[in-house]
Amino acid sequence: MKKCMIAAVLILSMLQGTFPLFAQKGQSEAEVAVSQAKINPDSTIKTDSLSCGLLNYGGQVYHTVKIGSQCWMSDNLNIGKWTDESQIQKEQDNGVIEKYCYGNDFTQCDFWGGLYQWDELMAYSLVSGAQGICPTGWHVPSSQDWKNLIRYLGMNSEAGGKLKSTLSWQNPNVGATNFSGFSALPGGYYDFMAKQWHDLYREGYYWSSEIISKGTAVGVYLEYRTSGVTMYEEYQPSALSVRCIKN
Repeated sequence: MKKCMIAAVLILSMLQGTFPLFAQKGQSEAEVAVSQAKINPDSTIKTDSLSCGLLNYGGQVYHTVKIGSQCWMSDNLNIGKWTDESQIQKEQDNGVIEKYCYGNDFTQCDFWGGLYQWDELMAYSLVSGAQGICPTGWHVPSSQDWKNLIRYLGMNSEAGGKLKSTLSWQNPNVGATNFSGFSALPGGYYDFMAKQWHDLYREGYYWSSEIISKGTAVGVYLEYRTSGVTMYEEYQPSALSVRCIKN
C-alpha cells in the first residue's frame, strides 16, 4: 500500500461540509469496516444506462453507468499520446493530451487506461469540476461528486466493495461486488516523488479536480484488502487513473 505522507486533517480543513471520508493511507485494516456482501459476477451488471449512453471519444468506446443521479464512465479514461515517465506531462501546455502507461509499457493502457498527472488531466485549468480532458458534456469529478457517490453507496466503509470490479484484483479483494457497475480497476499509479510504479492489481487510484494546497489535489483510492474507499491528498505530478462524470 502506498504510504500517505500528508495527514487527512489538512483536507478536512480545506473542504467545507465534509464528512469522515478522509483518512491517512497508512491506516491499519482493523480501522476499516469490512463488508460481507455476496460477490456477484461482473457480467450481470456491466450494462449501459439508457440515460447515460455509450461514449465514443477519441476513437475509443466507453461504457457508462448511472449511480443514483450521477452518470459515470465505467471504464478508465484512455485518451492521448503515450509519454515516457521520464518526461513530465505538466512541463507545458503543448496542446497534446499526454498519458503514462503502467510500467512505462504502452500496451498496459489498453486494459488499465492511461495514468495522468493532475495538470495534464485538468487541461491546465485550476477550476474544480472543469472539463479537463474529458469529452464534451462531461467533466473531471470534484471532491463533492466523489462524496455524493460514496454517500449513495453506503459511506466509505463499504462503498469501495460496491465500486470494485470482481475481476482483475489480487485476492482476497475484500467485499467486492461491483454492485454499482462502476467496475473500478486496480491500475496502480506512478509515484512522482519516488519515481516508481506501485500497486498494479492491488489498488486503484483516481483523481478529483479539487486542489488542496499548492502542488496537491484530492485523490480517491480503493484497495484489495478492504471494502472501504479513501479520499486523500496526492501530489499533482503523480499519475493516477481518471473517470469522467456527466455534467
